[in-house]
Amino acid sequence: MKKIITILSLYIAFATFHSCYVIKKSDQFFGIETSSRNTLYLIDISGSMEGIDEGSVKDQLMREAGNKAGSAVSNTIGGKIGNILGKQVTKQATKLGAVKRKLIPAIKGLPEGKKFAVFAYENQVTKQAAELRISSSMARTSANIFVENLKAGGGTNTSLGLVEALSTPGVQEIVLMSDGLPNGGPEAVLEEVRKVNTNNIIIHTIAFGEDADHNFMRTLAQEHNGTFITSKM
Repeated sequence: MKKIITILSLYIAFATFHSCYVIKKSDQFFGIETSSRNTLYLIDISGSMEGIDEGSVKDQLMREAGNKAGSAVSNTIGGKIGNILGKQVTKQATKLGAVKRKLIPAIKGLPEGKKFAVFAYENQVTKQAAELRISSSMARTSANIFVENLKAGGGTNTSLGLVEALSTPGVQEIVLMSDGLPNGGPEAVLEEVRKVNTNNIIIHTIAFGEDADHNFMRTLAQEHNGTFITSKM
């Protein structure tokens, strides 16, 4: 009975983390309301995004519950199942996990006909689609599968990611999700974006983690008429 209770405790913690966001729809993303503009979502998937995202109080409590349940299962049944399930809970509590928990519902909530795209970057840029796509059930599902399967690793070539996003035809708005720790330093990125963003594309920035470079992310948003947000909300 004790084994069953501990396994169920961890399963409930993991299920609460995971299942709620894959079925939920939202008309905003970290408080940034979905607009009628053509939007490109740009996700940092560098190795530092594997770090824990402190997030909201709810996120912190869920992570703590999951870790305790994972330890209980590990101690009770030899560790294998506990380690597997515990790792799943921890994975959802990372910076990249926080992106997924919020972005997937936002994409599900995009209105029919809105144009959007999803790019991810580390040393290189990976594109879910090479160009903006018109929001439809199929397009949203495809984008969310792409987001759900993203894994963190590699460097943080934020400059390349932003240049690719800014160079995509038709883009009017970029939402950058990152811990703001770019290769080459923040000033080099800011200077490059100033040169490239000749069409006055709006850039919103969302910073993840206590170690995020908030000054860089805030400045980037301010210089390009966007909103700066942190994940601690």
